[in-house]
Amino acid sequence: MSRRLAAGLLALMLLAGCADGQAPVMGQAAFAAVRLESSDGRTLTLRDLQGRPTLLFFGFTHCPEVCPLSLVKAVQIKRLLGPAAERLQVVFVTVDPQRDTPAHLREYLAAFDPGFLGLAGDEAGTRAITESLGVSYRRVGEGDAVTFEHTASWFLLGADGQLQDVYGYAMSEQAIVEKLRGRLAAAGT
Repeated sequence: MSRRLAAGLLALMLLAGCADGQAPVMGQAAFAAVRLESSDGRTLTLRDLQGRPTLLFFGFTHCPEVCPLSLVKAVQIKRLLGPAAERLQVVFVTVDPQRDTPAHLREYLAAFDPGFLGLAGDEAGTRAITESLGVSYRRVGEGDAVTFEHTASWFLLGADGQLQDVYGYAMSEQAIVEKLRGRLAAAGT
């Protein structure tokens, strides 16, 4: 069997597995297709965030270390940016929507910065968005002890909604701010 035929058959089998008869949303198409509930009461997609650069992080509110430290880093980044921080939106997308309701996200994020926006979607939608950005996560444990292993990077989406940069967990606030200033200046925002 040729590789082309095998690939075609595999694609048909994957599409046949879709319960609603529609192809799964993949790539940056997920930014416009996946509906998310926000901590400020709206239903939106990542594409709806266009208009301002967005610093995006994937995590969960019961995270013992990485997520709160990353959010503290975002607070410091905004402080270091000074007035330019007003042009940047910070968005936290939960990988644990069963526990992280929009109301819980609002309360949690307000402890860091009331301007931070939280987003929660269903499992399939969250998976589509994370995979489109190369983010991985997996549930570990059960019940009250459940936790998640996840990518701990910040993703910068430009005002046009396109991925512009990725800032790793170990990157310092100052290094991120230097890159952000360049991106914000280049975008004219």
